[in-house]
Amino acid sequence: MARLSMIVAAAGLLAVLTPGLAVAASPAVAATRAQPEILPEDYIIGSWPLYQSRFVSPEGRVIDDDNQSISHSEGQGYGMLIAVAAGDRQGFERIWDWTDRELFVRDDALAAWKWEPAAEPRVTDRNDATDGDLLIAWALLRASERWKEPDWRARARLIVDAVVAQALVDGPNGKMLLPAAQGFAKGEQPDGPVVNLSYWIFPALLELETISPSLEEARLLKSGLRLAKAARFGEAELPTDWISLAAETPAPAAAFAPTFGYNAIRVPLYLAWLGRDENRLLRPYLDRWQAANPPTPDVADVTVGLSINRLSDPGYLAIADLVACSLGKGHVSEATKRFVPTTYYPSTLHLLSLMALAERYPQCL
Repeated sequence: MARLSMIVAAAGLLAVLTPGLAVAASPAVAATRAQPEILPEDYIIGSWPLYQSRFVSPEGRVIDDDNQSISHSEGQGYGMLIAVAAGDRQGFERIWDWTDRELFVRDDALAAWKWEPAAEPRVTDRNDATDGDLLIAWALLRASERWKEPDWRARARLIVDAVVAQALVDGPNGKMLLPAAQGFAKGEQPDGPVVNLSYWIFPALLELETISPSLEEARLLKSGLRLAKAARFGEAELPTDWISLAAETPAPAAAFAPTFGYNAIRVPLYLAWLGRDENRLLRPYLDRWQAANPPTPDVADVTVGLSINRLSDPGYLAIADLVACSLGKGHVSEATKRFVPTTYYPSTLHLLSLMALAERYPQCL
């Protein structure tokens, strides 16, 4: 009997670590206990230990194994954000302490974006990345609200105010977010300013406006949504990763490939996560992806509509599920629910999609 109890306990632990995973039990066991209901947040809580064991070092460094195992402000922000969603304060603090110590080495409140384990010094590019800055600030704000730590809220505002002061420029759609404090403004690119729409983390901006009057006054959320409507290129009506704002009408940036690619794949994720009335902007994405079965995102040359590479990793398919759900197209697949780590980037997008589903579309889980 003790042996049977151990088997049942182990099965229960596996089910917690992998939500949606069916664990076989004997008829006697099944008859004596009811299956617990899986709540939307359980998908993140159960997936986080797998993600953390695969991509987060004991010191709190989020490891990008798609990119020579470097770390960057984006990855640290994502890790912090997922840890908060999973309710793991210890994990959050470990990642934040490493981030604060290793990346906040500039003279301002922004983070250096790139850290290489084999280099000396390990920060090899002190320029910031504004998506990383906003992700870190967003995670700090959410952590402060969950665990009642006002210092994290104050630090979040400091970061956001620095982004507003150093990385915004005027554009045809209002204030525009530069990808970094240096390198993308007018005169720094042949057709500058150049922006990256995926750096507008729409749900983060909505929440960060509540603590930063300067961000609220900049109306960055609204300008990003206007850009999302305007920067739809070619027959596919998709944005490129890098967009020139040199003219009144946005255009693919001259110094970059005219592709909807690994950056822009986050645009529909953030739009769906924001929800509200912006879901209509998601239709071109789903229309294109439904050419494959199951619907599959792709890297595409927007100028000729050519598909370069299908993104079939479960993390990218999870974005397609999220977009379909946001448009009322049914429940998500079992592959999206059952998180299995692959490599850093699609695995991260997978968990972000689960977070968006749990927060905005729990009925799809």
